[in-house]
Amino acid sequence: MSGLRGKTWFAALTGIDLPMAGDPGSVLTADATLGNETARFLCVVANPAARFPCARRGEVGLEEAYTLAIRVREAMEQDAKGHKRPLIAIVDLKSQAYGRREETAAIFLATATAADAYASARMRGHPVIALVVGHAISGGFLTHGYQAN
Repeated sequence: MSGLRGKTWFAALTGIDLPMAGDPGSVLTADATLGNETARFLCVVANPAARFPCARRGEVGLEEAYTLAIRVREAMEQDAKGHKRPLIAIVDLKSQAYGRREETAAIFLATATAADAYASARMRGHPVIALVVGHAISGGFLTHGYQAN
């Protein structure tokens, strides 16, 4: 199951092991101290209770991709007129969630939305760092981590 290393690293770096209110159980986001500043940490983890079965073992699915995009763009908006905090993508992903439901609901669009959010943040001055602690394969890595500096 992917995401176990990611969740361990996320908890070690942030002191948090639960999703933000309103987020699916498969995406962890936290603002935590990194050196002398605050960074936004993001991680996709396994969630056996996920709504979409193909994303239950730590793959990036529809909810995961859109949540990553929302949380990255949220940081961009909050930092628009000030210091651009680093965005740390903690990566342990075997792939994206491939399934009939996901394809029908346009997973390609969801994953592109997350990749675009990371690229947009990087182009606007946010340092984007990918900390690969496990697997970094295929569409999962393209969605979460590949746009790092």
